[in-house]
Amino acid sequence: MGKIAEPSFGIILESVNTQPDRASRRLAQQFALMALPVLLLCAPGCTTLDVVTGKQVMNFYTLEEDSQLGRQVLHRNIEQMRKAGVAINQDPVRLRQLSNIVTRIAAVSHLPDLPYTVTLFHTGIVNAAAAPGGAIMVFEGLFDPQKGLVRDEDELAAVLAHEIAHVNCRHTTERLSALALAGLATELIASCAENEDAETAQALRRVFNIAALLVVPRYSRQDEYEADRVGIFYMARAGYDPRAAVRIWKRVAEKEPGGWGPLSILATHPGAAERARALEKLLPEAMQEYEKAGRRAAVY
Repeated sequence: MGKIAEPSFGIILESVNTQPDRASRRLAQQFALMALPVLLLCAPGCTTLDVVTGKQVMNFYTLEEDSQLGRQVLHRNIEQMRKAGVAINQDPVRLRQLSNIVTRIAAVSHLPDLPYTVTLFHTGIVNAAAAPGGAIMVFEGLFDPQKGLVRDEDELAAVLAHEIAHVNCRHTTERLSALALAGLATELIASCAENEDAETAQALRRVFNIAALLVVPRYSRQDEYEADRVGIFYMARAGYDPRAAVRIWKRVAEKEPGGWGPLSILATHPGAAERARALEKLLPEAMQEYEKAGRRAAVY
C-alpha cells in the first residue's frame, strides 16, 4: 500500500515557512507549476497492460500486490462480519459447489493463475463481491428461495463470473491508482494556493473532492458493464449457459431496487433492465462459445 500513501507535496510546501514572504510564495508557486506537469508525465510510466482489453492502463500495483491487498480486504471483511455476529459458513456441499464453479471459470479467464479463493458468509444479505487478486466473497442471501437472486447453478455461475471479471479487469487497483494520482494533484495545487489564501485552498480541495465524487460513480458504472461483458463470455467458455445472466437481470428489473436492501449487490449497480438488454445483445456470440465448450466437454 506504500504506493498510494498519503501525498506529501502539501506538507513539504507548507512546512518550509509558516509566514512566507513574497519571494517564498513565488518560489512555491513556481515549484507547484513545475511539479504538476512532471506528475502528469509520470503517469504513463505507471501504466501496465490490461490483459483483458490489450490496452495500456494506469495501475501502480503488481499482480502480487493485488493479491496482498485482496487478502487484507478479505481479512477485514471477516473481522467486520464476526463483530456483527456473522459467521463463515462451512457447509461442505455449498462450498464445493462454489469452489468448482470458480475453478472452472478461473481456468478460462485471462488470469487463471491467481490464487482464487471462496468465502461464504452466513447472512441473508443478497450479495457477492471480489477483492483484488481473486478473493471471492459470497453471502447466503443469494440463495434465499424468496428473497435471493439465483435459482440454479448457471445463474450462480453468472454472478461468480461477473466477480471474476472484476478481478481480471483489475478494476479496484486501477481506481485506487487514479484516485492516488488525483489526490497528489489536488494537494499540490491546494498547497500552492494556501500560500496565498487558506480559504482559497480549502475551496479548491472541496471542488476537487466533489469532482471526484461525481467521477467515481460514472467509472463504477463502466466497470460494472465491462464486468458483465467479460463475465458472460467467461461463464460460456466454462460451460455455463450465458442466458442465465440475462434471466437474473430481467428478474431484478421486475422488483423495486430498494427491495433488495442497501447492502445488496444491486445497491450501486446500473439499471437492471439496461443490463439485461446489453447482455442480450451479446447472447448470439456468447452462445457460440457455450456450444464450443459443450463440444469440448463431449470430446473428453
